[in-house]
Amino acid sequence: MRILHYFLGFPPYRTGGLTKFALDLMSSQATEQHIVMALWPGQIKHLSKSPIIKKRKNKGNIQNYELINPLPIPLDEGITAFEQYMKPSNITIYESLFRELSPDVIHIHTLMGLHQEFIQAAKAMHIKTIFTTHDYFGICPMVTLYSNGASCENDHDCHDCIHCNRTALSLHKIMLMQSPLYRVLKDTGAMKLARKYHRNQFYNQQNIPLTDLTDSDFDNTAKKYKELRGYYLKMLQDIDLIHFNSTLTESIYRKYITPNDSTVITITHTNISDNRKSIHWQYSGKLKIAYLASVKPYKGFQILKQALDELWNEGKHDFILKMYNAPSEYSPYIIPFDKEFQYSRLDSVFEDIDVLVAPSIWYETFGFTVLEAISYGVPVIISDHVGAKDLVQNTGIIVKAGSTESLKNAISSFTPETIRKLRENILIHSNIKTWGQFINEIYKIYGDKQEVQKCVSFLSC
Repeated sequence: MRILHYFLGFPPYRTGGLTKFALDLMSSQATEQHIVMALWPGQIKHLSKSPIIKKRKNKGNIQNYELINPLPIPLDEGITAFEQYMKPSNITIYESLFRELSPDVIHIHTLMGLHQEFIQAAKAMHIKTIFTTHDYFGICPMVTLYSNGASCENDHDCHDCIHCNRTALSLHKIMLMQSPLYRVLKDTGAMKLARKYHRNQFYNQQNIPLTDLTDSDFDNTAKKYKELRGYYLKMLQDIDLIHFNSTLTESIYRKYITPNDSTVITITHTNISDNRKSIHWQYSGKLKIAYLASVKPYKGFQILKQALDELWNEGKHDFILKMYNAPSEYSPYIIPFDKEFQYSRLDSVFEDIDVLVAPSIWYETFGFTVLEAISYGVPVIISDHVGAKDLVQNTGIIVKAGSTESLKNAISSFTPETIRKLRENILIHSNIKTWGQFINEIYKIYGDKQEVQKCVSFLSC
């Protein structure tokens, strides 16, 4: 089968869950003798130039193509230059690409950088398109549907988008971030500090009202955000099948579109295996809590810290919190992990943990850390805004997102007996999906091609 993937790009230029998922999938498919091609949005040489597709050096057995002059890539930095994100392209460029590559299916992992004409060309040439939901770009310019310390339930006809996007990077900076030079400088200390400064600027201005726009300006700008959303919703509406990675994600997307076809398939990655019996658990006398996300506000760290601070101040000191990227001035109960997180160290992360906490405030589309914890027999406390709650039945506790009291009560309920019972439930009731099982679920939604060679001969459907 010939499979074309569109994603943000290869490491180290691009990182994160979306990149890992797409790369795992492409690598496995190529290993199974499929012809796998990757297209990713690269540099913008000139904003007014038409896109060009350049063949780059293969990444292993993955054919590598860079899209030159894509639409800008805002990541989670916001958008204010509306027209440049909706710029029309010559459809024949994509038609020529598809004739050359002859894909049987196109698997899209993000809409960033992509012209409407890409999907229109695939549709005209009867090439099946699949879209996997990793975030909310297209619905939300900031990607997370997070605003003013809470999930965005009502953007007031896009008027709230004006406030959220006011710290958006200039086009000049975005072009720099898509340049070959940035790929070299990305991990330098100066660039890391610049990104951190800009991110803090966004959070620090969340509660500061806008005063420099008239009512007319507000209405006109909100209208542009509606047009921008409409551009991307049209793309989603033209895709043949949307793969939702959780029922939560599906419920959010369906507020905005009615897909042509869709399915919910919980995701996994190649480092997940069934380790539920491999770690012997024994209570140490203190509840060992793990928090593995970043400290960005939408991940809910401040809610967790407030809940633990209140317990600590009440004289309950029978817990510790293990985490990466601990704040420089952290509470006495916080113990930073010794080394940076790597998937190869999952054993050491979970061998000495009683419970994982994932208190996200935003509508997290899935949440790999929840799956990783359960695969090691570790119970979880997660908010009802985490997509991976589909996996949590009697194997953990689901709390109300943004509620310190709900989280505090859940943590307080974790006694040695509770943990032991939840670990037994994980062992008996949880189904740890293997990567092979997931791959076959993906092949089924690709369809035909003799049912994708019967889901690859050595794997059963």
